[in-house]
Amino acid sequence: MTDFAVSIPVFTEQKGKRHTMRERIIKIIWSAIDRENDLRDTPIDVSAGEDTQLYGLNGQVDSLGLVSLVVEVESEIERKLGASVTLVSDRAMSARRSPFATIASLADYALSLTSEVTGV
Repeated sequence: MTDFAVSIPVFTEQKGKRHTMRERIIKIIWSAIDRENDLRDTPIDVSAGEDTQLYGLNGQVDSLGLVSLVVEVESEIERKLGASVTLVSDRAMSARRSPFATIASLADYALSLTSEVTGV
């Protein structure tokens, strides 16, 4: 669990399935990584699942790749969840543990910001 872990019992109906807000954010991140991989010579290896290292020590994306990924995630959160969030901020940059280190940490951080915006 990361510093940004938030447990939110919000469920949404989608094609007869119930999804937590975190599950929806994880799906958004997976989609963003898929799109990013289409543009890369060497795809991000996601075999570690949510523990996949994205940025920082052992990270698979450089700063430009991170910006691209973050912009895609922000855009999709706004489009699919109706929440306008800014993932790169002083809060993110001064965090003891980077919210961009892994898929899980990015999801937890995005969830905390989305919750602040939506009040859920």
